[in-house]
Amino acid sequence: MMGALAFMQVSQEELKKEILHTWETGRDWAIPIQIGPVDISINKAVWFMFFGAAVTFLLLFVGSRLLKSRPGAYQVIVEELYGFGRNQLAGQMTQEGQKFLPFTLSLFVFILVLNLIGLVPGAYPVTSNISFTLGLAAFAVITYNFVGIKRNGLGTYLKSLVPPGMPAKPIMVPFMFFVEGLQQFITQPLTLAMRLYANILAGHLIIFVFLGLILYFGALSVVPLLSVPMAVVFYAFEIFVAFIQAYIFAILTQVYIELAMNAGEDH
Repeated sequence: MMGALAFMQVSQEELKKEILHTWETGRDWAIPIQIGPVDISINKAVWFMFFGAAVTFLLLFVGSRLLKSRPGAYQVIVEELYGFGRNQLAGQMTQEGQKFLPFTLSLFVFILVLNLIGLVPGAYPVTSNISFTLGLAAFAVITYNFVGIKRNGLGTYLKSLVPPGMPAKPIMVPFMFFVEGLQQFITQPLTLAMRLYANILAGHLIIFVFLGLILYFGALSVVPLLSVPMAVVFYAFEIFVAFIQAYIFAILTQVYIELAMNAGEDH
């Protein structure tokens, strides 16, 4: 109720500026860097990505080296994160897969931090940027294919794309190789990227839609009394989505790694 009354004291132009600032300011705080035709300027989105990476580094790398017999709040957070990763991410299929826990847990924490940062007013939701999620998915697909090739050898790994015992081999083998290769190198990374991007973007847009109703009907109408509480409800739901989407990205990456590791067992 107090939030709605506060909104009623603000002009529509000020509301529009506040509601739409999120993506409009994505290129603020820019440090222009140009290498030939390539623009690699550091903007607001990149700064928040660096901040997310720094928080992940402090929680996992630094935290694991500052353990004490009597833990404080910081160590409790670190231990809870490790316990979650150990129980929910590591070794989904094999014990050997547990050695990739540092990688997938880092992915989880990094994405989670960025998701939560994106919910802070004035911040930039990095994970609602398709360029970022595609880059992260590309890194994941390179990683699990590299693991598969290193573990099984290039020839065996490529053969694993075709199920054994295929009938009509001159026709079916090239067809299945194309289909499985398409899934392995295009479909899987695209689904990783699009799932994270679409869910985070949709959540922010839903919140903005409810706040945007104030622009349509006016701050002095009864609409803020309904739209602001609904926006708050969806804001709380987005915190849950932030955890779920980080977990899904990390667990799928872990599963893909372990599938790649065991790709040559039937060949």
